Amino acid sequence: MIEFINETLSSIFQLICSSRKNMISKVYQLLKGVLPALLTVAVISGSSVAAGDLFDDEYTDCPAKTRLAQGQISDLAVTRDTEEADKVNVGWSATSPGTWNLGANAYNANLVVILDDGNKTHSQSLSLGSRKIVFDDVATGLEITVQLAIVVATPDGDFVVSDILEQRINQSVSEPAFLTTEWQRVTTPEDRGTEGTQFMAQKVPMGTFYYVGYNKDFSNYRADSGLTTEPHTPRLRIGLRHGGEDDDKRKDVDFDVYLLRITDETGDVVPEGNDVATIESAEFYVDEMLHAGFAGNDLSANTTVFSNMRISEAGKPTVTSLQRMDAATLPFSRRPISIGGITVTADDGLAPFSPESTYLLGGGAVFVEPPNVHRDFPIDILSSDTTYQITAWAVNDARETISPTATLKVRPVDSLRGTVTNFTNANNNFATLTNFVTTEFTVLK
Repeated sequence: MIEFINETLSSIFQLICSSRKNMISKVYQLLKGVLPALLTVAVISGSSVAAGDLFDDEYTDCPAKTRLAQGQISDLAVTRDTEEADKVNVGWSATSPGTWNLGANAYNANLVVILDDGNKTHSQSLSLGSRKIVFDDVATGLEITVQLAIVVATPDGDFVVSDILEQRINQSVSEPAFLTTEWQRVTTPEDRGTEGTQFMAQKVPMGTFYYVGYNKDFSNYRADSGLTTEPHTPRLRIGLRHGGEDDDKRKDVDFDVYLLRITDETGDVVPEGNDVATIESAEFYVDEMLHAGFAGNDLSANTTVFSNMRISEAGKPTVTSLQRMDAATLPFSRRPISIGGITVTADDGLAPFSPESTYLLGGGAVFVEPPNVHRDFPIDILSSDTTYQITAWAVNDARETISPTATLKVRPVDSLRGTVTNFTNANNNFATLTNFVTTEFTVLK
């Protein structure tokens, strides 16, 4: 019965969508025999025709209502490209076009894919054997609608001869950031004896803090033993700040996590950095800030670059970033770190940061906010004197990409200092460190 119906539909299709001669009488004779069977199949399958609003007046619904069998084209998927934000990948599954009963019209048939990004409509006409397409120059931050159908071109117009598949993604999350420029200086300290009280702070311009470094405080030094760290097992930590959306906005688009990918100079993905998910940082930092030091003067008009990394633009590192906040000319006293047994110069750039609760911040304290999310990696995941590209993007509950991709290129250079005695920072006093290593991180722009 099904084979008979398919053959009859193919005949009707060819008559109506290709030729107008003797159409009425021939169609009547064909339908007279097959109509009861068609009604039976329709009741059993419960199929219906999609509205397909993207297939506008340029396309005409075939009068015969010829439809492909369910499942012959399916699984329409739409995802943002993880490398280029303005690219959208569209893919689908399909059986062999030879089973679609298009008859002679197969030679005039194409798969038409239409994408609407809210600003403009993109359209592609593909061969029946196609299974994917990439759209370029698609607007970001908007809902994307994609529709797919088989279209037959005839002298009388373009006829849609299949159900119209539709898929939507809502890319309303802006890209995350590997850094913050929101440096602050406490102007009115809070009551040091009361946790959770408020304090006043002013923004410090010309500040950049990259959330790449070792352990909770994003320091740039490590040791095999003797160094107390948080977490207790020393780790490389990469953090991210959210874009401009609030929590409700991210919830509206089913935001789940950011994914991180680390690739080396050859473009190969580092095994431990293969699309790994971030975790929320709130429980790790609570109300703590990353404290850099103290400034006795107003820094609201500061013109000196504050940075915890070298920053190299077009191959030229900026001097103040090169000195990593250790230069005597910087207008504040850094968070104290003292080391005995070795000589540390300004260019060694030990990052003078440590987490400290807000209620302990006194007047003049200079700090940055911790990341919103982070991911810890093995301490030795990055090799010295090698450039890495770190990318991050947001995904929803279905692991669909819902944001542009953020990219950071960073080059770590390690210096082995050997055994160090009398080391002092926020967590260590007069410790003996073995295989003490400092790392100079350089951001490449």
